[in-house]
Amino acid sequence: MQAQASEGVLYVDTAAPAEHIYDVAERRLNALEDLLRVLEVHDVGDVLVHETSRLASALVPLVGEARQLYGLAREKALVAGR
Repeated sequence: MQAQASEGVLYVDTAAPAEHIYDVAERRLNALEDLLRVLEVHDVGDVLVHETSRLASALVPLVGEARQLYGLAREKALVAGR
């Protein structure tokens, strides 16, 4: 499956199987989880704490993309099940 993000837009190969789209969504969620764990284990005085707003700005698109991908995969799975 090919996916590209540009200017806040996620491009997805809509012909891709639902399973592939779920996999891409899962990778986005895993990336989010990894980044949140980095925040969790760093000391309060660490530079990352001061960069929290920048980090949050980086995480928001991942959440949006994962939701869009799960929604698309769900729709494809429902259509395939008809």
